[in-house]
Formats: sequence, structure tokens, C-alpha cells
Amino acid sequence: MKKNNFKSIISALLMIITIISCSNKDDDSNEKQDSIKNNDPLVYTGETTNDRLTDNEERFYSNKIPNKQIVVNLNGDCNPIDSDILNNEIESLSNEGGGIIRIPKGRYCFKDILLRSNIHLKIDSEAIIEPDLSGNIKNKNITIFVVGEDFYTENVAITSLDEDNTDKSTWFKSNIPNGEYGGVKLVEFGNVKNFKLSGVTLTDSFSKFSNIVLNLPSSSKTDEISTKGIIKDIFMTNMHVGYGIIQMQTGRSILCKNLSGEGGITMRVETGAAETNMVNEKTVDDIVVRDIYVKNGDAAMNFSPHRVDQGRVDVERVVAINSTHAVQIAAGFLDNNTNGINNLGTFDSKSYVGDVTVTGGYGAQVKGKDYKYFGCDKRKELIEKCYNPDDESVTGSSISAVRNNASINADCANGSEDGCYEIIIGRITKTNEDFELDDFFTYPSSEVRGCPKVEKPKEGNCN
Repeated sequence: MKKNNFKSIISALLMIITIISCSNKDDDSNEKQDSIKNNDPLVYTGETTNDRLTDNEERFYSNKIPNKQIVVNLNGDCNPIDSDILNNEIESLSNEGGGIIRIPKGRYCFKDILLRSNIHLKIDSEAIIEPDLSGNIKNKNITIFVVGEDFYTENVAITSLDEDNTDKSTWFKSNIPNGEYGGVKLVEFGNVKNFKLSGVTLTDSFSKFSNIVLNLPSSSKTDEISTKGIIKDIFMTNMHVGYGIIQMQTGRSILCKNLSGEGGITMRVETGAAETNMVNEKTVDDIVVRDIYVKNGDAAMNFSPHRVDQGRVDVERVVAINSTHAVQIAAGFLDNNTNGINNLGTFDSKSYVGDVTVTGGYGAQVKGKDYKYFGCDKRKELIEKCYNPDDESVTGSSISAVRNNASINADCANGSEDGCYEIIIGRITKTNEDFELDDFFTYPSSEVRGCPKVEKPKEGNCN
């Protein structure tokens, strides 16, 4: 073999070794980075896993309610005695073994409707349900339907007449008007097992509270929480930026699907109420979320453990349009409750969110804590803007697909002691590039620094 040929061969081998070495080095570094993107700058390929929570409805709810059916005779036109009439019908039918109560078309104002075991409320598509604002309600909280707050309840449902129809025209209506109340909840679930809520179109007025809440019951016992249920086919508009359709403080084996909101956060799995008993006992586990949508809001999905190390949440098919983010993943933290358990909180590492489609643009509800991700000029514009009707957000542009401050990629490095955790993030698709950040993720390090300080204008001087 000629000497020059030998040198050429050696040089080629060294080049191959170098390429392989660099490739392995890149692979090693990417193990602690976000999953590799493909060549499309609008697609984040994410991670895949075969260990997923199943979403078949039979796993979450079984109809065990007798077929006996009555039509309740209500006054309508917001007559305040209708709540007593409906409560009496519910209690009577439940004592007889249960059945279906139909609410005919009309406008009804309710509060503290206590659902009891083996009762199914079926509500006409031409019925409008509102909170009863009569009497002294100033600064008071109002709940329209109460399920399992003071006593154990099982086998219950609140649905439209055609309970599994995804056509919005068949769903019953709800309306939350402006008022001097503290906040309004459409439904609050506590100590209940085997339940269903479906077929609701609700128009809010940027009121305080999410409209569907799963919370600890009055006993505050963590073994008395909502278990085995379905919440589906819900559409709500005019939502407060800090709230939304569902606030899940507690829940085990719950399926939430086909949830669509304009404004706010469509679904919050934020679990602060669970720390009441000063014990680190998970109150959220086996939560399955499918087909969740937000437009002109803050986010479609929010993960936020509060002081408690929680279980698995499995989310798939998320759509966000002209919203601050599609998904928010918050590190665990201590709130202002000085009597709470000294633990920050996490979610199970098998939790998953994927198949996220996000369209950026103007129209998002931007909160003050997110101004820092905008350039100096845009940040100044946001600060000087008048608040939206929720008195907490201003209208601005989308920032990125996912805000994450719980991951090691967000410099959350000390594990659960710092409220850090990892969840599996699957495929993300951006339909355009109309975002403040080029990356798919907003991290604390994404903050734009060096901007001059701008004071919020006094009331009446905003833009």
C-alpha cells in the first residue's frame, strides 16, 4: 500500500471517530435537555411512552340510577323559592330509591341545590340556570349545585336531556351575571363517588372562581374526596384570567374531556386545599384529560402542586389560540397559609401532556408576572394598559407553547425539596410563529433583562 493512501485512510478513520464522538457527546448532553426537535422549526417531537392512563368512559362512570322519571314543577323567572322546590323533589325521590328529575325550559335561579344519591338531573336545552342573587349576597360566595359537601353521595348526574350529544345546541345553558357576590361556582364536588356532569354552555362575567370545582368536603378528610367520575362536553366564555372551567383540588379516577373555554385557564389541577390536614397525602391521582381548548385566555391546562406530592395526570390533545400559553407547569410552592404542611409538592413523573397544538397571536390575557418575558417596549405598553374586566390581566400576545418552571431545564435543580419534578412532554405543534419567544418553552431564564422600570398608571390614566 502506498504511503499517501495509508495516510488518507488513517485521516478518514480519524474523521469518522471524531464525528461519532461528537454525536455521542451531543446525545449525552441532550439527555438532560428537551427532547430533540425534528428539522421543522414549528414542531417539537417530544417524548413518547407506552405507559399511559386509559380514557374509556366505562372505567370512570356507570349508570346505576333508576329509570323512574319526574318533571319538576318550578316557577321560573328567577323565583327564589325554586331552590326549595327542587331540593324537596331531590330529597323525596332519593329517599324512594332515586331516579331522574327533568328540569323543563325556562329561566331558573338556584343556590345550594343539594344533590343526593341516585339522582340524575336532566336539564332541557332551552333552560337557563343562573345563581340566585336575592337577599344579602354582598361579598358572599354562591354555589348553585352542591354534590357531597356535607354527606357522602353516590351515583349522581347533572346533564342535558341528551347527555352524550356533543352538539352544543342540545346542551343546557347557564349564565353568571355581574353582582356584588364574592364568587360563583356552578357545581362543587366533594365526597362523591360515581358521578357525571355533561352538556353545559355557560356565559360568565369574568367572575371569581372556576365554575366546576372538586374540593375537600366539609370534613376535610382526604379519604372522602371525589372518586370515579366524568366531566365532559362543556363550553364556557368570558372567563376570569385566574380561573376557568375546572379547578381540581382533589379527585381520583376522573375523566375530563371535550372542555372548551374562552378566557382564563380551561383546566387547573392546582391542589392547595389538600394541605389542610397537615399531612402529605396525595389527593389527585389517575386524572385523564382529553380534548381541551382555550381561546383568548391564559392557558388550556395548568399543573400546579401545592404542598402535596400528587399522583398521575394524563393529558392529550390540547389546543390554544391567541393565548399566553397552551400549557403551564408550575413548580410546587408554599402559599401564605402559615399552618400548612412544610412541603412544596410535585406530580408523579409518569404524568404526561402531549399532542399540543398552539396558534400564537394577539388576544391573550396576560398577567403581570408574565410581563417579564416581553421586550422592553412591549412590556411598557402592557404595564400602561387598562386592565381587562377581570381587573387582573391585560390583552397582549402569546408568549410560547409551554411555560415550565418545574423541570431541570428550568434550573429547578434540587428535586422535590425545591418543588421540582419532571413530567413527560409529547409532541407540540405551532401553526404559526406569532409568539414573543422563538422557543417552544418559557423558562424563568427566558426573562428579558435590562428594561427600565415602568410604574402602573393611576386609575383613569391607563391606555
